[in-house]
Amino acid sequence: MKQYFLLPHCYFKAGLWLMVLFLIMFGIDLAGVAPEINIPMPYIANEIFGKNAWFGILPSEDMYMEIWMLGIFISLFFIAMSKEKTEDEMIMQIRLKSMFFSIWFTSVLFVVETLFVFNFSYAYSLWATLYVLLIVFIIKFRYEIHQLK
Repeated sequence: MKQYFLLPHCYFKAGLWLMVLFLIMFGIDLAGVAPEINIPMPYIANEIFGKNAWFGILPSEDMYMEIWMLGIFISLFFIAMSKEKTEDEMIMQIRLKSMFFSIWFTSVLFVVETLFVFNFSYAYSLWATLYVLLIVFIIKFRYEIHQLK
């Protein structure tokens, strides 16, 4: 069998546990009671006083939202890209079909967002689309595996 760049199976459970942790952090942020985690942060691009600034260091930036955003992405990535206990050609075929389905789904979603969502909401919807790609893949893949068994 060809070598594919999948994570070991133990990353699946780690991804699930991390997902719970970062969803709790998201809920705390959504409730408006999140603690501030202020640290100096370098930036590539930033808007300061209405002007674009390139490459610098912010003296203090609240990183709470960035932590849970990256945490959710990494946990979804662990869940999606971890091997099954028994990985064979049939599983790889299901994985491939599920990935193509999620790419098609996300592409259609992107077109709909571009046509019907405007202003700052568009930026948020594009940000969410990255998560949708992994979520749709995981749901489709797990459903197909369940149907196989």
